[in-house]
Amino acid sequence: MMGLPEGYTTRAPRREDAETVAALIYASELADNGASDMSLDELLDDWHSLNLAEETVALVAPDGTIAAYADVINRSYVTVSVFGYVHPDFRSLGLGAYLVGWGERWTRERMPNAPENARVVIQHYINRSNEAAQRLLESHGYVPVRGVYVMETELDEAPPQPRWPEGISVRTFVPNQDERPLFEAVEDAFRDMWGRPRGTFERFVRETETESFDPALWFLATEGDEIAGATLCKTLAGEGWVNVVGVRRPWRKRGLGLALLRHAFTAYHRRGVRKVGLSVDAESITGAPRLYGRAGMRVRESYIIHLKVLRPGVDLGMRFDGD
Repeated sequence: MMGLPEGYTTRAPRREDAETVAALIYASELADNGASDMSLDELLDDWHSLNLAEETVALVAPDGTIAAYADVINRSYVTVSVFGYVHPDFRSLGLGAYLVGWGERWTRERMPNAPENARVVIQHYINRSNEAAQRLLESHGYVPVRGVYVMETELDEAPPQPRWPEGISVRTFVPNQDERPLFEAVEDAFRDMWGRPRGTFERFVRETETESFDPALWFLATEGDEIAGATLCKTLAGEGWVNVVGVRRPWRKRGLGLALLRHAFTAYHRRGVRKVGLSVDAESITGAPRLYGRAGMRVRESYIIHLKVLRPGVDLGMRFDGD
């Protein structure tokens, strides 16, 4: 792994660093992409699900300034996503290359925790306009493999009312009752999603323990006792974010996804939230981008996943097996 410039050190960020790190990410995204929606609230929400001592790193300049930062999202030790940021004032020093190497070392050290014979990959989400980052990753053996969109809608007017398929009702999440069945329903709905190995119940439950968690924004579409689909939302810095829109196979192609999305938009509009976003696989086999377009959403940013295989094996991120 490439070393740090003389006088630079590494450490785990602390909660009191949050404002500085949020400002660093904002400045980095602004320089790379021309825009950023990073806020202190969003960073703290992200940090809730991270072990800062284990899953993050800060690169500190000789004067004590945090010059770069990275964290990881770990899915069962078989798909590790690294998100790295270098402040514009500290570019061209090799800090970005160091973060790339840090992510690989982090993943390799934990590879024994991955299921036996499973393929282990590491990936970075790079804005399509950020050619320098793409060149950096490709020079380290990463291959561009998939597109991801960030889509959003403006709710200046009340959205159309949802039209629910026959037999479907909708309700909000009930804490201490719905955790396990909702987790299983979401995993079932997302078994078709590219690059997404099965999650863990413990990680799912942590989402209900964040400050941004609002059970009134978690909507469950049910038929009898079965959860047919769900839309799991939150509000950060006054803007809406849809974490999950999922419909299980037996209930697809009946308009349920669109109904769930419009139901969520209606709830946001009533609260005075006027901007709502989400991220989606650009090549989703369920046609998710088209669905979101029908709901009035437009692509705001486009990212390219750059991937590197660290251990060949069975691809647990390709779980779909057809109908």
